[in-house]
Amino acid sequence: MKRIKSILRLKKVWVPSLILGLALLLFLVWGSFYYSKKHFIEEYVSAYCQSGDTFENIKEYVVWSDTNQQVTNDQAQYTAFPKLSKKEVQKLLETLEKANSSDNSYVKKVGRKFLFFPDYRVALKPMSLTIKTNVNQVDVLLNKKKIAISDSEDYSFTLGRLPIADYTASILGSYNGKSVKLSKAYDGENTLLDLTVSFKTFNVTSNLTDGELYFDDTRIGTLSNGKYEVNDYPLTDSAKAYVKKKYSDGELISQKQVLSGISDGDTMTLDAENLLDEAMASQILVSAFDQLILYLNAGQDSSTVSTVFEDGANNDFYKGLKESLKTKMQTDTRKATSLTIPAITLTSLSQVGKESYLANFAATYDFYYDKSTDSEQKTSGDVIQTLEGKMTLKKSGSSYVVANSGQRNITVTSEDNQVKSDSIFPENILGHWKTDDKEGVTFTFEADGTVTQTTKDNGVKTAKVTKLEEEGDNIYRYVYNDGTDTSAFITSGIGGIGVKYAFGIKIDGSHLKLVLWQAGTNNDFDYSRPLYSNTLTKQ
Repeated sequence: MKRIKSILRLKKVWVPSLILGLALLLFLVWGSFYYSKKHFIEEYVSAYCQSGDTFENIKEYVVWSDTNQQVTNDQAQYTAFPKLSKKEVQKLLETLEKANSSDNSYVKKVGRKFLFFPDYRVALKPMSLTIKTNVNQVDVLLNKKKIAISDSEDYSFTLGRLPIADYTASILGSYNGKSVKLSKAYDGENTLLDLTVSFKTFNVTSNLTDGELYFDDTRIGTLSNGKYEVNDYPLTDSAKAYVKKKYSDGELISQKQVLSGISDGDTMTLDAENLLDEAMASQILVSAFDQLILYLNAGQDSSTVSTVFEDGANNDFYKGLKESLKTKMQTDTRKATSLTIPAITLTSLSQVGKESYLANFAATYDFYYDKSTDSEQKTSGDVIQTLEGKMTLKKSGSSYVVANSGQRNITVTSEDNQVKSDSIFPENILGHWKTDDKEGVTFTFEADGTVTQTTKDNGVKTAKVTKLEEEGDNIYRYVYNDGTDTSAFITSGIGGIGVKYAFGIKIDGSHLKLVLWQAGTNNDFDYSRPLYSNTLTKQ
């Protein structure tokens, strides 16, 4: 009985102790997770990402690395805590996990929770910044927040115990009637932000022809046709000038130049590198049409087509080029014998993206038709087409190609059909000519060899010349068929027994002269001794 009572007394002690021990064990397990460094970092980052004022959300988590004291609102009022993207959130988690006391911010144990667990905080290293200017009575700002008004031409202001972060100091106001607006960013090393200014006048040129001119972070203005005149503008010697152009797919920034070396009246060139110029664009344009000729000559796409056109033979602009030849070279009943492209001209080039350009152009197609393509009339000659179009060029590696996207077209704007029969007479004598005498007889010379003589009283005679034989000194003899009315070749009647005649014409500068030869019926003509008749003037 006594033994049973003893066991019961021990049980009353042992059971509560066991329960208490288990509770303590569970508390230690829970606390080792909840107060772990990893969980603290996750809570800090979660607070950072909440909506509202970022510093208010994280204030309870951050202390100064040297004092372990909480960072106050006054101390952080000039510090920007930007919102984070998903990628940046993950990077912050990884950075804090690996950071140590050599970093600008790191996770530090500042005490204990419930005796057992570490009390972590994000420790921020303090820094100071000094802002200096020689402009009196202007607003002095840090990260766009006003901190003071300068009160001398040798003014400086120091802010101590700032979290290490991105800062931009600026001054805003006027000086001697000139607007003053300058800024300088903290570069992570030099804690003196010197906004000492001098007023300068100079010119800026750039191949970013309508870009924005900047001095450090301050936008100055927009270039016009690649030029900008800086007039009596306040500058800091350490400021850097550059031109920036924004596009939907990114931005281009020119080379940067320090303004300390610029003098009044100088010209500063701020070019972006590796831009497409008109000379290079013209070469690409010519190469595109060269590929068209290679296709036409070989009857298939060349092996080098992909060096000029994005996606090679599947490029829509290349397909359009081939389509522009299809009618004349493939589907017309009378197909052209050959094609030349005597003129390819780049008419304008404009940049439409960070690495893309719109090229406008004009070209000329010369389709030649020889007589073999016209079995009935034996005509020959050229059909001249004028074309206009546009195509988009894009960067591909270190060069440029014709893009398979963006603006593109090609249109025939005019066509000149010069296909005709061969002219018996030289081109320069075709048309109407009149004798330089009171008779005023008109001679008309047509390409097919027809000569028509018309008198004042509308008397008409017609003859047909089949060929011209040159007899020297711009003298041409008519060849014609038997039975031809040769009186159409002269203005006065001729005759005689035992005499024969030959007829022709002399081109005498801007005039013509009627010519005849005579010989005995049984003798040969001496074509070196022509006889001249009327002089004709073109009407």
